[in-house]
Amino acid sequence: MTVITNEYVTDEPQDRKKKYGYKIDDVLEHFGTIGKFQILVTVLVSALALIATWRILFDIMTTKTIPWECIDNHCVDAEKPGDMPCSFHKNTELEKNISGTGLQSNLWKFDKDQKSHSIVAIFDLRCEDKWKYSFSSSIYFIGAFFGVWMFGRLSDAIGRYLTLLISLGLCVVQAWIIPFFNNMNVYLACRFIDGFSFGGFFLVAFVLDVEYLPPKYRNPMAIVVHFIVSSGMALISLWGFAFKDFQTFAIAQAVPPTIMWIVCFFLFPESARYYLSKGKDKKALASLQKVADMNGKQMPPDCSLYEDVDVEVSFLNVISNKRLLISAAINMFGWFTTSLVYYMLWFSAKYLAGNLYVNAALLGLAELPGRVAAYLLMDRIGRKKTFMLSMILACICMFISLWDNSINKKVMYCLGKALTGTLWAVIYLYSSEMYPTKIRNLGSGIGSAAARVAALLAPFVGALIEVNASLPYIIVGALAFVCCGVFWFLPETAGKDLPQTIEEFENLFHEPKNKYKLEDENEMANI
Repeated sequence: MTVITNEYVTDEPQDRKKKYGYKIDDVLEHFGTIGKFQILVTVLVSALALIATWRILFDIMTTKTIPWECIDNHCVDAEKPGDMPCSFHKNTELEKNISGTGLQSNLWKFDKDQKSHSIVAIFDLRCEDKWKYSFSSSIYFIGAFFGVWMFGRLSDAIGRYLTLLISLGLCVVQAWIIPFFNNMNVYLACRFIDGFSFGGFFLVAFVLDVEYLPPKYRNPMAIVVHFIVSSGMALISLWGFAFKDFQTFAIAQAVPPTIMWIVCFFLFPESARYYLSKGKDKKALASLQKVADMNGKQMPPDCSLYEDVDVEVSFLNVISNKRLLISAAINMFGWFTTSLVYYMLWFSAKYLAGNLYVNAALLGLAELPGRVAAYLLMDRIGRKKTFMLSMILACICMFISLWDNSINKKVMYCLGKALTGTLWAVIYLYSSEMYPTKIRNLGSGIGSAAARVAALLAPFVGALIEVNASLPYIIVGALAFVCCGVFWFLPETAGKDLPQTIEEFENLFHEPKNKYKLEDENEMANI
């Protein structure tokens, strides 16, 4: 039997357990199927995912276009599509009153019956202020960029539980400020804090859920959570339809995170892996004992935990270890490209003409088939191949949509949205499985930060359509092909234990075919 040192090597699991103790994945496998504890955590994570989705899409319902009307019939013959009167063509009556920032503000006003439905009218944003409400979505992603970085490191330093309470608490505070302070600068500041908090509570919760699941149950859990995300995109339309008044809508949106903070304060667990990574073996065992008690299971006899906790893993290790550094860079590129493809398709929503609320529902529902595909493929062909196949197909959809046919564009758009559903499901789960425990949240955080950069760049890439109609799709398509090529060099994580150290991370490149899949195949053979 191989001697186990700081460079952890798995030879004979049963012999290793007797001599050195159990790994956390060994204990979770000993419990067998998932039980009440894992279901509880997954429900909490799903609820947080729903809240995160609503906060991301908040601006869709709060920056709606409000119809306007003329004062004293100065523009009787104007065409009024609903947007602000910032430019007119072939209307000499209006052109007399047009300045560099649109129709003179003293000549028009917002429709009084719908004025309370949008911050555009509430804050009296005129043509010269259009950048402000467009910037409200961008500033959210700027906040998320910093949040995923900070809270990723904080979670690995002080634990998942405290980090979640701090970040979700920030979300609650800004959510209650928005409806009662009718000031655009305050609104923008709150949107920044909103994005900043998202970088903490959603990623932290998702990673913790993965850490308490045996390898063969991680894929179904991830799909459940991502189904909730897609459903949340559809449900936001119901919120907007039910609460058209801005203040009422904002208050309604502030209630769920408030309730969830209270629930998480009492029910959200700390990660046993975090405790073990800090050398707190007794607390780690106590956490696993809670899992056993809630699930009606027994801990392994004479259970002691074994992990390489004496090896410190930090961001410096990422930089100094060539393989980990390259893998982190490729993983970040995967996040970046996924986000860029996703938001390029998102900004193509102009091809879906019609009711705002119906379109918002369609955008979410279009991703659900992609989530199903991720569930069916990730354990069969692996995380890598599922990601690469989906990226290539999404890229092909974008190229096909270049043909100038409105029906073709709509079909390709919906197919692309479904494929991005698969991409998001894979990249979130894969990042949670690839990194060692002490930098797992940090690794997922820097990947998510790369995605926020792509979200910021997507509108500017899309604007290149004014230079050449094909240019944005060619750029994004080329990046997608490159991403597929480099993603092949990452390790496969399907069915494997979560790495605790850098050495265990490096073992991912050398481990044979999924041992759980082999076990299942052996069981089928025996039957």
